[in-house]
Amino acid sequence: MKVRFKLVGCGLSIALALAVFTNTALADYPVKPITMYCVFSPGGTGDTSIRVLSAGAEKILGQPISVVTKDGGTGTVGLALLAGEKPDGYTLSMATSTGIVRVPLARKVSYKPLASFTPIFAYAAAASGLMVRNDSPFKTMKDLIEYARKNPGKITYSTLGAGCPMHLIMEVIAMREKIKWVHVPYKGTAPAETAAIGGHVDAVSAGDMHNALNGQLRALLMHTKDPYDKLPGVPTTMQLGYNCYNDTLFSVFGPAGMDPDVVRKIEDALENAQRAPAWKQWLDQFGCVPLNMRSAEYTKFLEDAWEREIKIQKDLGLITEPATAPR
Repeated sequence: MKVRFKLVGCGLSIALALAVFTNTALADYPVKPITMYCVFSPGGTGDTSIRVLSAGAEKILGQPISVVTKDGGTGTVGLALLAGEKPDGYTLSMATSTGIVRVPLARKVSYKPLASFTPIFAYAAAASGLMVRNDSPFKTMKDLIEYARKNPGKITYSTLGAGCPMHLIMEVIAMREKIKWVHVPYKGTAPAETAAIGGHVDAVSAGDMHNALNGQLRALLMHTKDPYDKLPGVPTTMQLGYNCYNDTLFSVFGPAGMDPDVVRKIEDALENAQRAPAWKQWLDQFGCVPLNMRSAEYTKFLEDAWEREIKIQKDLGLITEPATAPR
């Protein structure tokens, strides 16, 4: 009996010691470098934005944040890798809401969109649109539509990947206008825009408008709900009657099951990083809309968006049922 009592007591002591150690480790977070996946290719909106924010956040957290490219699958490759990581706050990922509430509806992914992750912070909203080279014969959206109608399958356009909002919007336009054009997917916004600048495609349905803002490309259409004040006079999808727009959010996720105190520290660090001059310079360069959506609010946004996107894609005839279960 005495031996048993001592063993039980010893086990209790170990459990208490582990609990104290765990709580101390969480209180001290972070105590080692953090890895930040980026699910899109280098040079684009996602990559550049998270590098700027990480540089600011690491100064606040006191540990380096290493940005590692994990691109492919319209952002789903990196998210699948993140889903298998430990929820200790040392492996995070830049991703967009598209990899959670759009792509998994159209094709099966290995993760559960609403159960495999901890949504931590949404930091910017997309200002996307359709652009062509400055020497393109298409001066307006009407020019492009009329040519596509007379020349089925001749117009090519690039995007950051199949199933992204920029792809879906172009397909909505094609259905509404009864035209056919050819989608050329890339692994990110930067290579998609480079293809347009180089004349490899006729247009790019891009995730940001910085090449229109800097004069390298000409904007024909905005995917925004409201007119875009940085490019006055460029019509929106809503103004042209297509009744669709891009509400993609650029975000940071962690694996499911993260400690709320660790999440709060990351939220605070990212929010503080948005006050740095470098972040304001990035917003001016890429033309995105600044956002500050913390974990609880962002989690609800994604849950609501999942149901909303199902209805949208069913109404458009793109899906009959979601290809991936949310949980």
